[in-house]
Order: sequence, then structure tokens, then C-alpha cells
Amino acid sequence: MKPCIVGTVVWFSCWLCILSLQAKSPEIEAAREHGAKGKVTFRIIDSKGKPVENANVNVAFSHSDSHVNDDVFDKPTDTNGLCMVSGISVDQMNFTITKPRHYKTEGQYWFYPGAGRSIDNGRWQPWNPTNTVTLKERSNPVPMYANNVEMPVPIRDVPVGFDLEIGDWVAPHGKGKESDLLLTYKAKVQDYWNGSLELAISCTNKLDGVFRAQKDMGSDFHSVYKAPSGGYQSEIKFAFVTTTDKDLKVEKLGDTEYLIFRVRTVLDDKGNIVSARYGKIYGPIEFGVGKEHCVRFTYYFNPTANDRNLEFDLSRNLMWQAAGKRVSMP
Repeated sequence: MKPCIVGTVVWFSCWLCILSLQAKSPEIEAAREHGAKGKVTFRIIDSKGKPVENANVNVAFSHSDSHVNDDVFDKPTDTNGLCMVSGISVDQMNFTITKPRHYKTEGQYWFYPGAGRSIDNGRWQPWNPTNTVTLKERSNPVPMYANNVEMPVPIRDVPVGFDLEIGDWVAPHGKGKESDLLLTYKAKVQDYWNGSLELAISCTNKLDGVFRAQKDMGSDFHSVYKAPSGGYQSEIKFAFVTTTDKDLKVEKLGDTEYLIFRVRTVLDDKGNIVSARYGKIYGPIEFGVGKEHCVRFTYYFNPTANDRNLEFDLSRNLMWQAAGKRVSMP
């Protein structure tokens, strides 16, 4: 562990030195105060890597930290998915890429700070780099059971089943019938500053499980299109242990992550999967929330057996029908 830590410290120190040297450059200081010319070529591709023609590229070259009076442009991509933009910026350019039947993608391009960024003759360098951005297409959105959960864990220290289709704990703690997920919650709280919270998520059947992944935060569609066929783990644990002085352990599913799950798995006599249901849980997963020690998470559950599609149709939430009311989703 020590070599990795030392290496990280050395790298970070060098990065700070670079920024420090840049900050002392009169050209950089002038550009940071008054702006400099920036030029970037966008290359827009879809999820299969093919160029996206006629995508709208909206960019804003920032003139100040308040982004007041920024240079704003709207331009379409050509047949090769390319679009060149230029303007005056003090540090960055914000962009939004849109096209009908595609998921909006947003992001930033930084002229400063960053390794390799400099000023030459009033221009941010490198001059006119190609910035490739993926614009995911709407492929095959399907109806799902989509639900925001915030409810107290009915019992601690032992697994409690949660029915993803019903959206409730299984009997006798709720109206659920299938234990799709088993949640085991443990809490030892001395006071506001001292204590430990643990949450384990496991599944019922053999080859059920969860798969941890990173969200695509730039796109409105955060996940992959299809759940993987393998790589699931039978249990995942989260914990938070703190004292007055410091946090001793923080293991969580953050807001940039998500879980893909496979549940209700049925096997044949040779151990092959005959049937399974798939879905996803968007982070963060929070637990120990409030005086009632609630769990809080958002999930999407595909109703069709053996369908690994994770693309949810926002207009067809099956939880509305089950609950008899609209369930708001992010």
C-alpha cells in the first residue's frame, strides 16, 4: 500500500506544481481575467460508435465564474458527426448535445486548468482538439416497475425480504410476496457522533445476484442498455462507522454508481438458467435515514422473464397501475 500512496502524493504534488507555474504565467493570468480564444471540434457518435448527423450542439464559452454574458452557440453536426465551435473563454466551455429520439448529453470542456493546457498568441492550447461525445439513442424503452423507496426496516440483524414488483416488504412485514432482495440492517448507535450502520443486500435463489457499475453521468440514460449475462455477486455490503474524531469506515453506493440485479432465477436439472428477471438500482443507496432508520433507493424492475433490457419507458411505469397512483421518478 505504501508505494501506491507515495506515488499518488508525488503525482499530486507535480500536478500542483504545474498549476502553480501556469498561474504565474502572465499569459495565463491575462486569459483567466479577460479570456482567450478557444476552438474545439465535437465528434458526436451513438452507442455503437457511428457518427450522429444533425445533432444539435449547444455550447457556452464561460466569460466569468458567474457565466453572465457567455458566448452561446447552437450548431448542427455534419454527415460525419462533426461540429466545430469557437469563442472566448476564461476557463471552460459547457455543452449540451440533443437530437430527437436520443438521450440528452451534457458536459464540460476545460481550457484551464489541466495538464497540457497553455496559451499561445492569445489562444488556448491545444488549438482545435477533437472532443468525442457519445449521444445514446432511444433503442427499445419498455415498461417497468419503477419506484422510489423510503421506508423503515421492519426488523434489524436478520434478512428481510423485499418484493420489487409489489414495492413492499414481504409478509408479515408488508404486502410483498416474493423475496427478490434480502436486506439485513444492523445499527449500533451511541449518539449523533458515535456508532455503526451496516446494510447487506443479498438474493434468494442460486445465481441470483447484483452487479456493481458506474453511471454515465453525462447522459440522461445513466446505465447500459442490457444487463450482463454473468459476473453477478450473491451479496454486497455497505457500512458507515464513525467516532467523534473521524469516520472509521465508509462503504457505500454513491450517486455516481448503480447496481444491476438478477432475481427470480430458475435453473434446470443441469444448473442452466431457464428463467430470470432483471433490473437496476440507481445510487445512492442510503440507510439509517432519520429516527425510523429508513432505507432509501430507486429501482427499475423489468416485468418480462429473460429480458435483460434496462431501458425504461418513462411513460409506462407499471408501479402506477399497481399502486393506483402516479409514482414520480427522477
